[in-house]
Amino acid sequence: MDEMRTLKDFRADAPTPDRARLAPGHQRLLDEAGRPKRRLRGGWWLAAIGAAAAITVVATLATLLPAHHEPAASAVKPRADQWIYRKTAWRTANCAFVASGSGSMEWLDLNLDSDQPCDLHGERSRNEEGWVRYDGRRLMPRGTAPGATPEDVGEWVDAGGDTLSPQQADALVDDLPDDTDAALRMIRKRSIPSRVTSAWRLTQAQRDFEEVAEVLAMATQVPSDKRKLLYRIAGELDGARTVEAGPEPDGGHERLVALAVDGNYRDYSYERNTFQVLFDPETFAFRGFRLVAGMGYYVDGKASGGPFVAKGTVLATAVRVTTKVVDKSGART
Repeated sequence: MDEMRTLKDFRADAPTPDRARLAPGHQRLLDEAGRPKRRLRGGWWLAAIGAAAAITVVATLATLLPAHHEPAASAVKPRADQWIYRKTAWRTANCAFVASGSGSMEWLDLNLDSDQPCDLHGERSRNEEGWVRYDGRRLMPRGTAPGATPEDVGEWVDAGGDTLSPQQADALVDDLPDDTDAALRMIRKRSIPSRVTSAWRLTQAQRDFEEVAEVLAMATQVPSDKRKLLYRIAGELDGARTVEAGPEPDGGHERLVALAVDGNYRDYSYERNTFQVLFDPETFAFRGFRLVAGMGYYVDGKASGGPFVAKGTVLATAVRVTTKVVDKSGART
């Protein structure tokens, strides 16, 4: 189920880092993700910090999870009629925009609106909640308060949805083979093609990246070996690069890395921006998304007087705070 909504919340900017300077850190993470499962040692982490120090920070990331946060995993899969509750912390540039995407995960598309004041250096924040049934048959739109009546819960429309259900995502994760090429072929086969009319303009790598991101966002349980596999799949796509994201100035939160895939962008409002996936560089766990400018552009065109958005500007950051199995829509525990 797709939905369109105007937000008035979003976050910051900064120049695009030089690709050559990013490459060593990106390859180091890919190498680590490809090693046999073992306990990560402090030596690798210190080396990763040293490599990251050479990376130009794209923006000051203000939405990071506490270092101890780790989604609880259960050996028992949820029942089809149980619900998946998600809470996401958004930090955004102080602008108005229209965001679109699946009703059951974070938005991956946004368009800035020049009709409203836009301060790319300002910041707003909000928490967003949403519930989707494990089998994908029903969902509660994000932000709907607990205690809502059944009439407030939107029905999943199979004909219009282009997102895997949590149940489908979990099954796909379980079945992925260890070989990255074979795993990518399986993801392509099982994913639901995007019905966005501009999707054909994207490169194959961009389309693959979106499918991998969907699996990460929708799966309720991703074992350590599958986390590394999904990271390697995305990191080996054409145009993939790693960008440092964090830590917070107070040093009280974990550092994250953002994985991006370069590709095609056009000066149409719905084709200018893209997304990056946030990972924990030690565990390779999914942490959320950053929405960034895929090209430099003036909001609504130069003649409109809208602000200029430089390529690589971070427009929004969405960090997944909670993913939890509950018995009914609107419940948090």
